[in-house]
Amino acid sequence: MSADGRRNQWAWLLLLSLVLAAPALWAATRGPLIDRAALPPLPAGVQEELGERIDGGYYTLVDTAGQEVTKTAWILAPGDSYIDEANRLYRVLAVEGDRVRVEEAGQAEMPDPAQIRAEASRAPSFLASLAQFLGLAQRPNRVIGIYHTHSDESYVPTSGTESKWTGDIYQVGRVLRDALEEAGYEVHWSENNHNPHDGQAYLRSRRTAAQLLRHRPGTLIDIHRDAIPDPDIYRTEHQGDSLARVRLVVGRQNANQEANLEYAKRLKALADDEYPGLVKGIFMARGNYNQDLGPNTILLEFGTHTLTLAEAEKAAQLFAKVIPAAAGLAPGTGGSAQTDQGSAGWRWVLWLVLAVAGGLIAFVLLNKGGRMGKAFSRAGAGMEVAEELAPHPADDEDGRR
Repeated sequence: MSADGRRNQWAWLLLLSLVLAAPALWAATRGPLIDRAALPPLPAGVQEELGERIDGGYYTLVDTAGQEVTKTAWILAPGDSYIDEANRLYRVLAVEGDRVRVEEAGQAEMPDPAQIRAEASRAPSFLASLAQFLGLAQRPNRVIGIYHTHSDESYVPTSGTESKWTGDIYQVGRVLRDALEEAGYEVHWSENNHNPHDGQAYLRSRRTAAQLLRHRPGTLIDIHRDAIPDPDIYRTEHQGDSLARVRLVVGRQNANQEANLEYAKRLKALADDEYPGLVKGIFMARGNYNQDLGPNTILLEFGTHTLTLAEAEKAAQLFAKVIPAAAGLAPGTGGSAQTDQGSAGWRWVLWLVLAVAGGLIAFVLLNKGGRMGKAFSRAGAGMEVAEELAPHPADDEDGRR
């Protein structure tokens, strides 16, 4: 075999190898490269975190005029802040036993729900859609992660206890998952148990959160319930049904505080517009709560332990309708997981067809080039023979050729 033929064969084998290796290369760049989720280090200054009181007590927030603002079992400290249901902003001045003194700091700046919905429903351009289909650009995210740091939390009217090993709070997570999946989103709900309910619970749930991040969720949600004895503080109605109100908590000791607070505001703005009274308020509390792991991480409290599980489940069903747009996720469609798998399959078919077509063209060109080279070689050899056999021109007058 000639040198040109061997080069053509090697080129064809190299191209075929690239085509066959493409799926593995693509998967390696898209999927996690480790089998176990790495556990990111805690932010500086963060150690044990209780999150909420475990002594059975709770706090009453009182403004400078002596008016009660709200109640919560969430552990507060000076410098924390609270946005109430009317979007009034309060700053924590001091914690005096079970009493928390706060001062009003005006109205919190809230996003426009109409603009949030418009951004969420905006369709990508044709070129952007084509790039996403071919895998050249990031596809719209429809992935959501859910877990439970305080795995024991339960509802007394339903279970007869406020704490058990596998708490009622898991059922709230299950309802939220089902509602989101029905809307077309891919939900990874962890049933990992992080008991006991102590200062190490957030350290234990941190590994679960890191595992969920392997799925690259657009939002990561930690589901809780409050622990104040008065159920009416957390009870509301929607279309004649009694349901729990939802309180959002953002940790101040994390690098994503601003992004997570903006996310909480988007959630509240949409809920206020669609289901007035569903959101009780937003706490910005001293703590991390694993929210340093990324933007769009949030802690949700579905009612309190003196409400029924059914009331918390109804709240979860409604709240599922505001999460996707607030998180900036792509609009969901039924059976999106299967649709994504089908799209991935068609992308591979298209890429394979293009690669094979390119390989065939290259093969033809390479072989064409080889034949042309041989033709030129034969032509060159023929010219040399003809030159040797041709008669010499006549000598000039000086006898020189």
